[in-house]
Amino acid sequence: MLPRYSVKKCQDCHVFHCYGVLMEDTMTESFNQFKDDSRPAFIRLPYTVGIYLDALDARPDKDINVGSHHAFMMEVMDQMFQHFKTLDLSQLKGHLLARRAAEGMILEGFRSGCVLAVTFDTLDAVDNLWTLYIKGKLTPIFQDLLVDQALLKATKTVKISLRSKLWEDEYKSCLNEITTRSTVRQRLSSFENDFKMVCRIKQSQQNMPGIIAKAREHESQFERNLGEFMLTLKRTLPPNMTVLKNLKEFSTNIRVAKGIKKTGFESVDQFLKALEFFRQTFAEIEKQTINPLCQVRAVCEHEKQVEFKKQIRDSWAEMTSLLKQDSDLSQAKYKDWERKVLKMEHALFFGLISLIPLSLDRLTTIDVSTDEYIMAFPEMAE
Repeated sequence: MLPRYSVKKCQDCHVFHCYGVLMEDTMTESFNQFKDDSRPAFIRLPYTVGIYLDALDARPDKDINVGSHHAFMMEVMDQMFQHFKTLDLSQLKGHLLARRAAEGMILEGFRSGCVLAVTFDTLDAVDNLWTLYIKGKLTPIFQDLLVDQALLKATKTVKISLRSKLWEDEYKSCLNEITTRSTVRQRLSSFENDFKMVCRIKQSQQNMPGIIAKAREHESQFERNLGEFMLTLKRTLPPNMTVLKNLKEFSTNIRVAKGIKKTGFESVDQFLKALEFFRQTFAEIEKQTINPLCQVRAVCEHEKQVEFKKQIRDSWAEMTSLLKQDSDLSQAKYKDWERKVLKMEHALFFGLISLIPLSLDRLTTIDVSTDEYIMAFPEMAE
């Protein structure tokens, strides 16, 4: 008979804990997982499902001698698991979010048998994952994200074909559990991974004063040279141009002009340098703030923190989008600089010049909202 486990809810932290005690007469329905020999023995905790990953096929490196194909695949699976355990879950979460595959889902970690344990903030999050699986979209996502040169090197292979699988009984049990879940806010310290994420964000916030100071310098310098910048553009852009659609169009015209005239672009170069600074800054914020933030479950947050989190994510997403080469410049509008441009020239200049003060404004919003979010946790204020 298979071993059965006791699951008890701690009265102090309201978290379910699993105890490795053999129980022949009481086995929770949520652990009734063992449907066939091919299913890894994943111990499913409440509000959790497993994403079961396995290698359907693998091609060994030419320097590796392979005897039994079965033994080789078992070795590949073991090496895959060891490699997956080293991955930064917050960065993996970020990649999944970019593919619209993990909103409201928390990555708990990889378990034995290459099972990625995930939990959820909402019923919609559970349904979204299940829908991806049913539509056959889950496997291509994980194939794209997980099978890279690092994995191939770790497994001594040149090719791996992954398969992802969900089990319907886990999906249904998770839905039922979330439906009846208590709405009482839980302490952040009850969840080790979440606590580490907030500590990581707090650590990265120590760099923000210096970053904000540099951002202000870029804005001040650009504002001082704004007249020269617009005059240079008037001389550079085609005479009949009345609308500047995006940064790609701007960069193309500047590149052509520099090919003809080598000097006189100092203010333009300062602008481009400022744009690159903000791009790199928002990219770093994604790694150090946005992705870890999305790994903190909602049951630990109060309503104000939910608002702060939304402000942080929205501000980052807005500027990340606006700073792309093909972004519509008509969407960039910094009201306080509206009078710096003649009304008849708004379509040509206003969106372009708004990018710098908008970036500083959203960066400041992220900084302030992140501090407020962190300090709202009693553990962080202690």
